[in-house]
Order: sequence, then structure tokens, then C-alpha cells
Amino acid sequence: MATADVGNGVAYVAADRVDARLSLWPASRYITEVFDGADEALAALDAVQRGLVSTGFQTLDWLTAFYEEIAPAQRAMPRLVVVTERSSGDVALVLPLLIQKKRRQTVARFANLGVAAYGGPIVGPACPVRRSAIRRIWRSAMRAMRDVDLLRLNRMTAEIGGAPNPLMVCRGVANARSSTNLLTIPESVDAYLNGLGKKYRKDVERCYRLWEKQGAPRFFRAETPEQAAHIYAVLEEQMSPRQGATGNKRAFDEPSYRAFCERLAIDGSEAGLATLFALEADGEIAATLFGIVHEDTFTMLHLGTGTAWSHLSPGRLVMIEAMKYFAARGVRRFDLGPGDHPFKHGFGVECVPLYDLIVARNLAASPYAMYHRLSARLPKPLSLKDAYRLLKSRFSR
Repeated sequence: MATADVGNGVAYVAADRVDARLSLWPASRYITEVFDGADEALAALDAVQRGLVSTGFQTLDWLTAFYEEIAPAQRAMPRLVVVTERSSGDVALVLPLLIQKKRRQTVARFANLGVAAYGGPIVGPACPVRRSAIRRIWRSAMRAMRDVDLLRLNRMTAEIGGAPNPLMVCRGVANARSSTNLLTIPESVDAYLNGLGKKYRKDVERCYRLWEKQGAPRFFRAETPEQAAHIYAVLEEQMSPRQGATGNKRAFDEPSYRAFCERLAIDGSEAGLATLFALEADGEIAATLFGIVHEDTFTMLHLGTGTAWSHLSPGRLVMIEAMKYFAARGVRRFDLGPGDHPFKHGFGVECVPLYDLIVARNLAASPYAMYHRLSARLPKPLSLKDAYRLLKSRFSR
């Protein structure tokens, strides 16, 4: 029986497992180890870092900030499941999870809680390609988590590090409710913008002229902790009124999330994971951009703009300048994150589907699994105005 402190004086007890740390299956080719609690999970991940592949939201730097800031506030227990190949000792698969109690059900989900664009496994060098072998790994991981009633592994990408996501072959995979928005700069940013059409190019040129007329136009990246702290403070101020219209709508509405973002912005900038940009006009910051860089991809987390500068379309300008900055350094892939927003579609993004893996471990959890699968397939909730229009159109026929 393992007990992990999840903050606020609350402890989670992992019961009903033969051993919460290690599960050996003599007849199996794979060994599964389970590490509960932030300290054990992070130490285990640090020990097996070599050769692992993941999205930017499952790296050690990201998970360290997440497990230590978000998990305790949400009364969730960090859990790391590590599957290794018995003969070589190499890692095949790592699952960075959170364990929570929901309506008498023990639920395992990716370390996400809405603050990361994606969830996903961490793939090791011993991860096989054959479906049968991958499913054997999955069964080994499931046997080691007998205390879990329901698995909700949401918003997975179909590929991780350019290779297929191994969990895509597991039973229970279905299309997620959201998709992500990607674009790739093949040559120069100017050539890419020209390819979006004359009207878009002329509009961008108009915004640049207005920006330059304001005086002291400047775009820069935070290079020091002091600069990162300053830009982040402005970002938080710009995001508060609109709650992240082009980013995560949970932005800055919870103290733990604000603490996580601030830590990621300042410490993550020093570690090379997070990036903060600012666009200045007449000595004031008109727009801020916050994201992470991983595997030659920049992923936007939050975009903030000052209301006084809306005539400049500063959000578009700061994104274009960031593209130029990264393209000059060999980063040509840009991920504007999930969400359907006109700002993103203006850049000619490609909508790429995401996937959920939902598994009920017992009969009691089956209705919950069915509910989550169905909710992902149903259309998004209508606003009152949309519902009125729909009903009016139906009865006016």
C-alpha cells in the first residue's frame, strides 16, 4: 500500500495492488514499475531519460513544474508507469499520469488537467512496432494498476517524434472533441505569407505600417530572468480581461495555474523549454507571446494583446515576428494549439485530429467510459442564440 501527499493535508492511498512500486510478471517479456508521488515519479523519469521521445508536454522540465504546482492544488497524485524490456533493460514505454477520485471511481489520466495542449505517452528505444507487442506492453501496464477503475487518456497526437503513437493501436481509441492547428514554413516567412493571398498580405503590410508609425517599434525575446518576469507580468495583465481568447480559456483563473505558468515562463526560459516574446509600440508592450520549443517545433500556449493597440492587430504581428525569429534558427514548424479561433485560421493552419483512449476496468466504470466516448462524438454545446436560431429554422419550415 502506497501513500502520497497531494497537498492541503490530503493523502492518496494506492490500495489493492500487490506492490505499488514494482510489478514483475515472470511470464512476460516486459517489466512494469509504478512510481507514486511527485518525488518518486520525477526521480524515476530523470533516471531513464536517455533515448526517450515525447511531445513537449511530457518532458522532465514540464512535468516537474506540473507535478509540483498543479497536482497538489487539484488533489491529484502523480504517477509514473515505466515499462522496460526484460532482456535488455531498455525502456519501452512511460505513462506520466495523475490519479484522482471522481464519484467513487479511481481515474487515471495524463498529467494535463487542461493546461497542456496534448497528452501522450513517452516512447522509449525498446518500444516495438508490431501491434501484438504493443498490446502486450499495454496489458503489462494495466495489470500493474489494479487500483484504477477508469483510464481517460485525452487529446493524444497520432505521432510522437515523427513516429506513430503506440497507444493508437489499443482498444478504446476514438477521435477527440478538439483538433490542433499546425503550419510549416517551407522557405521564408514572407513567401509563406504571400501564399495566403493578396488580401491577407496587404492587411499584414498595413499593420506593419501602423506599427512603425507609433514610434520605437521593437520585437524581442526574453533573454534574462528579469526580462521573462517583466513580460510574463504584462502577459498576465493582458490575458485577465479576456481569459485567453486565443489560448487556454482556463488561463490565470486559478492560483495554482498562475504559479505554474510563472514558474514555466521564468525557469523554463532558462532551461530552454519556454519562450516569451514581446512586441513594443511607442515604448509600451502591445502584445506578448508565450510558448514552448521542443523537437524543432514552437507551440503557442498563450497570446496576450493590449486593448489600446487593437488597430495594429498586435497579436498577428508578434506571431509573424516570432516565426521570423525561429525560421532564422531552423525552427519552421509552428503549432498554434487546439481550439477553433479566426486568428489561427488566418495563418492557413492545417487542422490535425487528436485522439482519446478511454478504458473501463470494471462494470461500475463502464457507464462513465461510454459517456465520455459519446460526448466526444456529439457536437459542441450550442449557445442560447444558436439554439434559438436552430429551433426557429425547424419550426418555420
